[in-house]
Amino acid sequence: MDVGPSKQRAVLACLALRAGQAVTAEELQEAVWGPRPPLSGRHLVHTYIARLRQAFEPAVPRRRRLNVIAPAPSGYRLAVDSGYIDVCRFQDLVAQARLQAAADRHRRAFDLLGEAIRLWRDPALTDLEGLLHNSEEIEALRHRWARAALEYVTAGLRTDAASTVLGTAERMAAAEPLHEDIQALYLSVLERSGQRALALARFADIRARLREQLGVSPGPSLAAAHRRLLDGDHTGDDLDEADLPAVERVPLDVGPVRPPWRGRGPMNGALIHRDVDVDALVEILAEHRLVTVAGPPGCGKSALALHTAARIRDAFTGGVVVAEVSDVTDGPQLVRRVLDLLDADPSSGDVAETLGEQQLLLVLDNAEHIVDACALVVDQIVRACPHACVIVTSRERLGLPTEAVWRVHPLAVPAGLELHALVNNPAAALFTQRAMQVQPGFRLHRNNAAAVATICRQLDGLPLALELAAAHLATDTLDGIVRRLEDPLRGIRPARRGLPSHHRSLHDALKRSVDGLSTDERRFFERLADVPSEFDLDAVRGDRDAESPEVDEQGIIDKLVDKSLLSFINRPSGPIYRILGVVQHLAAEIRAANASLGPAPGR
Repeated sequence: MDVGPSKQRAVLACLALRAGQAVTAEELQEAVWGPRPPLSGRHLVHTYIARLRQAFEPAVPRRRRLNVIAPAPSGYRLAVDSGYIDVCRFQDLVAQARLQAAADRHRRAFDLLGEAIRLWRDPALTDLEGLLHNSEEIEALRHRWARAALEYVTAGLRTDAASTVLGTAERMAAAEPLHEDIQALYLSVLERSGQRALALARFADIRARLREQLGVSPGPSLAAAHRRLLDGDHTGDDLDEADLPAVERVPLDVGPVRPPWRGRGPMNGALIHRDVDVDALVEILAEHRLVTVAGPPGCGKSALALHTAARIRDAFTGGVVVAEVSDVTDGPQLVRRVLDLLDADPSSGDVAETLGEQQLLLVLDNAEHIVDACALVVDQIVRACPHACVIVTSRERLGLPTEAVWRVHPLAVPAGLELHALVNNPAAALFTQRAMQVQPGFRLHRNNAAAVATICRQLDGLPLALELAAAHLATDTLDGIVRRLEDPLRGIRPARRGLPSHHRSLHDALKRSVDGLSTDERRFFERLADVPSEFDLDAVRGDRDAESPEVDEQGIIDKLVDKSLLSFINRPSGPIYRILGVVQHLAAEIRAANASLGPAPGR
């Protein structure tokens, strides 16, 4: 379709680069003419828009031609599905590929990257550069192509498809003639495509250029590639991944740095024995756009979500937004919290409309107390924002049809009290690591093994409880911490700052789950003070009182499971429920407090 002269095409290009978003008339003028548009610039923009509308909708009456270029506040927006816009399709394909690669589905990632790269006719964007004055936006697009091309070529080598990526590798090498890592990658592609002689000649040419233009010899990556060429032919089956320059290590001197991270920052250090959980979450997010990380209080849901977000951050051009919502009380406040992190006008009141077509990962952390409000906001995002993903951490799932749920469990505790029982034990490893932060000289040995094992077992392997207990080493001994376990809800309460209030004591963390229970649910919860760690429903059935209404005990216990106060085990003999020791302490405390108040009036 002929869309008119260059200035008119520039208007369309500017709208396409921000598909679905409002672009003001002033922004269109600056994109077309630069900072000093002609006096008639606004009138010309309106004229170009009218002509474009006529080209797109010739059979529609003039005043109704609003289906492709729609009106927007102070301007216009391109109102077509992002799947019809090549730059949006490209970004979406690359994002999907990165999620697949993070889930170790390298062949699928390679196919998606290839589809994305094939959308580009001119990576240099010479035509676009001639139309628009916004060089930063064009440079950002070039950077995205270069990064995706680098990932595509590397994936091609990993999947023994060197011949397929040869053209892209050649194009990269031509664009960056003195970039040694890219040239080394190109040599690897030539070699694995069966063109070793051409690769040796290419190396000689690069070496000569480096000496003539920069006065340097080939660096480590080029030298290593040359050595491999001299060693002889290789096949894709013996590819050493260490020989390939990692994508994140190859600097590209154009465009922006990593996608932004807004809100609570990514976690420092490695998670202890949670690799399986992180891998599972990454794999789920490669298939679903909403996942709730659920589990009992203090099991490490927040840390797991933030580590996962950091791992897949590069798949989202809009970056990561982390909203800590433990202090949020209702839906409007939740919306304002997210909009504030997005630097949007809080008065708009619509997160989904603000996100639009952005490729963004939103993390809503500690949302169990506002499940209904959170579900409403998240459902709108998932339905209206096709390129946004959401991770919610909560003790209770949202219950949405689009939701995938990953349940997190406490760390495994030592089987015995001896030193050998602590070797490679997850709970003991976490306690030891946190203890070393408080006491740098702390080490596990035969004399303290029994105390550490006792702490891990009495605290059920809950990461938060173990971290709180280790923090007491600043003012107490290991044996003193063991004595505190006689009343862990009150005894484990170190001085801590920089954390939500419910992460500063074990009592507050657990009580937060009970505060949302109904009267019948709280009464039922009190019965759990005396059950064994594993029990069936018969163990907690109450006495039938003909004068009182019958309580739905199965419904209540299901609710407690949903709120992560109990866990469910499906055994051949029938359903079994498991309760943590610290949760039983809370049930006993609530029962004792209610008993001290005496019977309610009228009973």
